[in-house]
Amino acid sequence: MMGRPQTAAAKLFYTDFNLDQRVRSDNPLRTIRAAIDFDFVRPLVRPLYGVRGNESIDPALLLKLMFVLFYEQVPSERALMERMSERLDWLWFCGLDLDSEIPNHSVISKARKRWGTAVFAEFFGRVLSQCVEANLVDGKLVHVDSSIVAANADKTKLRTVLRLACQDLYDRLEEENQEPPPDPKEDTQASEPPLGSAVSPTDPEARLTHKNGKTHLGYKDHRVVDDRCGIITATATTSAAVDDGSMLMGLLEEHEENTGQKAEAAAADKAYGTAQNYEQLRDNGVRPAIPHQHQKGTPGKFARDRFHYDATEDCYVCPAGQKLHRTSSPPERDHLDYRAGTKVCAACPLRAQCTGENGRTFKRHVLQEAIDWADHLLPFWERRWMMRRRRIRAEGSFADALRHGFKRARWRGLGKMTIQNLLIAAIQNVRKLLKYARKRRGTAVLAENSLHLAKTMSVWSSWAVQRLTELRDDNVGLEFGYQA
Repeated sequence: MMGRPQTAAAKLFYTDFNLDQRVRSDNPLRTIRAAIDFDFVRPLVRPLYGVRGNESIDPALLLKLMFVLFYEQVPSERALMERMSERLDWLWFCGLDLDSEIPNHSVISKARKRWGTAVFAEFFGRVLSQCVEANLVDGKLVHVDSSIVAANADKTKLRTVLRLACQDLYDRLEEENQEPPPDPKEDTQASEPPLGSAVSPTDPEARLTHKNGKTHLGYKDHRVVDDRCGIITATATTSAAVDDGSMLMGLLEEHEENTGQKAEAAAADKAYGTAQNYEQLRDNGVRPAIPHQHQKGTPGKFARDRFHYDATEDCYVCPAGQKLHRTSSPPERDHLDYRAGTKVCAACPLRAQCTGENGRTFKRHVLQEAIDWADHLLPFWERRWMMRRRRIRAEGSFADALRHGFKRARWRGLGKMTIQNLLIAAIQNVRKLLKYARKRRGTAVLAENSLHLAKTMSVWSSWAVQRLTELRDDNVGLEFGYQA
């Protein structure tokens, strides 16, 4: 018998409705809610609120909203609140119900401004600690890289700093009723751009940089990615104009502080290959797989490797057997000059293959020993393998971040960009944590089944039973949010 037409009639009460039953069992937000503690934020931000006035929205709820904002790549806070009522899994994840009042979108931006970056750095650190406890980080090999995040501003409408400063001064005088402005020396910060450089009036902290023949206005996210499972162990946000090489040692120190494990080897691209970095890596006992820019020789002339350095006499020996001695150089230079006499080069039979009329000059970096140490420390096959792993882990980490809106700034300002990058990095680590937890749960179940089979078959050796028992015990108890 055919049923009656299905019509939805509004009910005054829903007695048999349970929001938990409307969220499927394999919804990722279920495992995230079970694995991640968002309640830590309450005592952390309590000193930032007063004791009188209206009660604020629950800080844990606000943090969950910001998490969903990036996890689901919602375009804006306003769009998040508009979609909240129609997404039952979001309501359940945030601890809301069907009849709960949806907060206004402005409370997220107000909380972000009130909390600052410390709360989000703590959230990133807590997630990372869970990854370390789950044995997803070993520190044997780390990869360092950076990526540009486009600013939420138009790079075609830049203004010089001098013009922008004049406009700010004019606006300040208008607001202060023509009162004398404060001493500009007191307001000057080291991070301010030099006069004459171009900045965006809508996002003055964003900077211009050139990469791959293109000009970009924005920021940089610098990361350290552990090789074992691709966990992000350190992140730092700077303007796009900051040199990558200057960030290397600070990132490695942050990695050690966050994980409690010192990096044994580091892989990075040429931007990090400086003599100063090689020297500090050597002093800290870190093996680098970091290439550097090589001096290009003149075509048709002897290359640098044809000249051998004699440390005992502090000179270079050319292919003809002549010595190039060090000349006087200003102390502020980062290199030393070596050259042979003009008469020696003029009488050399290999002159046409070596130099011109003025003789051959050879430059040696003041930290050349550190450069040579980095170049010859690792065998070719190991260096090549580490560079390939860097492409998979570091560049793959930035590629994976695209699904959370990484390449475009949502907000303006260095502090807000730091919050964005911390949240995205924490979300990526959460996904890695749950991914390997599922794998370990499957391994534990497989080991348990094999162990049961091994005990029932007399042909299995005692060694197999013992190994399966160890495999089961190693993986049981590490599944965050799961029951073995």
